[in-house]
Amino acid sequence: MRINQRRAGAILSYVGLVINAVTSFVYVPLLLGFLSSAEYGVYQLIGSIIAYLSVMDMGLSTTLSRFYVEERVKEDERHVENLLAMAAVIYGVLTALAVAVGIGFDLLLPVLFGQSFTAGELGLAHHMMLLVVINCVIVLPGNWFLAIINANERFVFARTARIAKYLMQFVGIIAVLEWRASALWVLAVQVVINAITIFSYVVYCRGRLRVRAKLYHWDRRLLLHIFSFSGYILLNMVFDQIFWKTGQVVLGAVVGAAAVGVYGVATQLVTSGYMEVSTGVTNVFLPKLTAMSAETEDMGAINDLFDRIGHIQALIVWGLCGGFATVGQEFIYVWAGPEYGDAFWAVLILMVGLSVALVQNLGITVLQAKDKQGFRAIVYIVIALMDLLISIPASAQFGVVGCAITAALFLFVGTGPIMNWYYHAKIGIDTLAFWRNVIPVLAPVALTTVSTMLFSNASGLGPSYISVLVKALFFVSVFFALGWAKFFTDYERSIVRDMLGRLRGVLGGRR
Repeated sequence: MRINQRRAGAILSYVGLVINAVTSFVYVPLLLGFLSSAEYGVYQLIGSIIAYLSVMDMGLSTTLSRFYVEERVKEDERHVENLLAMAAVIYGVLTALAVAVGIGFDLLLPVLFGQSFTAGELGLAHHMMLLVVINCVIVLPGNWFLAIINANERFVFARTARIAKYLMQFVGIIAVLEWRASALWVLAVQVVINAITIFSYVVYCRGRLRVRAKLYHWDRRLLLHIFSFSGYILLNMVFDQIFWKTGQVVLGAVVGAAAVGVYGVATQLVTSGYMEVSTGVTNVFLPKLTAMSAETEDMGAINDLFDRIGHIQALIVWGLCGGFATVGQEFIYVWAGPEYGDAFWAVLILMVGLSVALVQNLGITVLQAKDKQGFRAIVYIVIALMDLLISIPASAQFGVVGCAITAALFLFVGTGPIMNWYYHAKIGIDTLAFWRNVIPVLAPVALTTVSTMLFSNASGLGPSYISVLVKALFFVSVFFALGWAKFFTDYERSIVRDMLGRLRGVLGGRR
């Protein structure tokens, strides 16, 4: 069951990514059409604050999943129940802290944005902050249930619930925009759907998994271990927020709300599409890697998994880079409008800077499984703070593109040479062999990118969704043909054959 759950979970992750991408591509232009650039900028800013408050989870959901698996390997139900009860108490405290921080953010809005926002924009932001606080009360405790579902490797349910959430948000946001075009009501829809999703987690844990939490004693040693582990995850989450959300805050403070909207479009494409593609596969391996690390110190099997998954990641990540380079500018022109042209360059710059991290994303899961996240957390916080300092003058001088360049530069430095040295020297991952394995993937990416650009110039197609679709399909077809003929591994070909076989079975069954 576990192998099927992991494979099915990974496939459903990509299905969810496609659905999320398609729905986002539809309703983001609707938001831009129904809302003014300034109101959309406020909406993006409040989204940044929501992301900041999500850090209050402190990585506890990942921590809970890891320790839950570790305790289950020991087959000690009493310790499992005690762990869950302690985690529930901690989540209660964190939720209260998040509410307090949310109220503090609301009080600081005039101080931070009084010079660059109008009175109407500040009033809208105040009302939206109330919904942000309500969202914290719903989502943070809900992470307790999701962590248990993931630890039990029930990835099919978790990913299906996420897909349902995307679809409900899509329908709800379109409906509310037609009824009353307001950023406040869009956020309200998202809060309600979050509540419905969390309720499904609760029902599944209570009914299907029959989870039982009981506090037998307050295990101080375990508590210290939990906070030590989650503390490093928290630092990494802070890093993520500095890179992907602080840029919007900086632009809002030194440029204005319209620049926030442009950079928000860019970061949404990067974080909601490009970044999530890599986590679709690697997230399902934490329970497996935790069990492997608990049972043996042998790195042979982990290196083999690292190479296999890394090759798949390289095909996807670098393929997306090449694809966006060929059709991204035209896509943003027809999707968001000519006034968002700088978003193309911001996205492309960020994609290149982030590519090494995404190709090696399984390394983060290995560090979590082995409880060796300290070095990565420290490195990332240092480069995040350096990026924050440099992005202020860069944004003031060069706007959105300047903000993107500083973020990409520090991302590449941190995730490239520094982390590869650590993986190789301290963890035992053979990164030299890894890169020898994945670098050849750049060949079909380069060939396909050049071919698609030549096709684009020869086609004579003007800017339109049809043009973007035709060129994207050309890119995918050429890339897949080159990969299958020369660059796919036997493992990757077997996955494709298995998926095609299942698809034929489904279609045959319907007949």
